[in-house]
Order: sequence, then C-alpha cells, then structure tokens
Amino acid sequence: MGHIIVAESLGYDTELHYGSMSFDTSALNDKLDSIYVKNRYQIENDLPYEQKKQFDETFAKLVNEGVLVTLGGPIQTIFTGITGLIILFVRRKKIQEQGLKLPDWLAVFLSLFWLREVFNLFHSIIFELIYKEENYFGGDERYISEYFGLGSGTLPIILGITGLLISLLVIFKVLPGKLQFPFILSGLKGGISGFIFWFEFLGPVLLP
Repeated sequence: MGHIIVAESLGYDTELHYGSMSFDTSALNDKLDSIYVKNRYQIENDLPYEQKKQFDETFAKLVNEGVLVTLGGPIQTIFTGITGLIILFVRRKKIQEQGLKLPDWLAVFLSLFWLREVFNLFHSIIFELIYKEENYFGGDERYISEYFGLGSGTLPIILGITGLLISLLVIFKVLPGKLQFPFILSGLKGGISGFIFWFEFLGPVLLP
C-alpha cells in the first residue's frame, strides 16, 4: 500500500498484483528513448548535445522517483508498527489495570507489522541458501541500501533485528503469559498457511 500511495502522489498510474505493484513510467521512458535515438553517438561517447540537460533531468527523475516509490513500502510498515507501539505505550496503565481490550489488541497487531522486516530478512536468506543466487538479501530494503551506497544487507539486517526485538517486546511484555505461546504458535501456523494459500491459490485469481 505504501508503494501505491507514493506512486500515485507522484502522478503515476498504478496496478496492484497479488505479489507486487507496478507503476507506469512509460512517459518518462518514451522521452528518454526519443532523446537517445536522436543523440545516440553523443550519449554513448559522453559528448555534449543540445538535449543533454533534458535527458539527464529526466533520467534523474526516473531513478529518484523510483527510489521514493520503493521507500514507500518499508516506511508504511515502520509507520504502522510505530503507531501500534505508541497506542500501547499511551494505554499501558489501562492495560495493567484492565487487561487487553479491543483497542489494545488492535495496537498489538499494528505493532507487529514490524514482523514484515523479520520475514523479509529470513525469507531472503533461506531463498539464497536454497537457490544460490549470490546475495543473501533482497526486497525493497536491499535496493534502498544499494541506492545510498550502503552494503546490500545494511537495511535488511538493521530493520530485521529491530523488528524482531520489537515483536519480542510486544509478545512477552504486553501479552499475558498464558497467551504468549498460543499466540506465537497460531501466528506461525496462520502466517505460513496464509502465505501459501495467498501466493499459490487465492492471490493469482483475485489479483493476477
């Protein structure tokens, strides 16, 4: 959702698919192609040409706005997770006195959006161990790290560890002891089965 919000705010048409989203950059690509065709020799040999400024600005716009769209996903996840933590913090005394009520459970689930970062990290590592694609990190976090000149694992590791610590804090400090193990077990079972069901069966039908 974060990707789509950013892309549409920048004026792009978007499409939502079951495992990703896409946004239409054809106008920028066509503009670059048109300039490239007319000035191919100059561009490939780094020579001056009349439309160089326009070409450079359009290319920079394509790259920079692509990064902004990519940032939208992790930022939305982090914002949602922090919102949940703030609600839990504000209501901590009521939780201690009255136990978890509906708003508190909502805050718990919002705060556990941080698990996306944990999942992304472990998923990419396991994927690499199985398929040997020469990089243990993937997803938006990897591309953002590389864009800013950081190691490919910088953001995946930082956000993955942060997400794990926050999730453990919420589960073991907020939830009652008798609910902790059932919550973890049901979360694992539901998460894995839901992932498989969505990506293998329902998702391709609803959002191909």
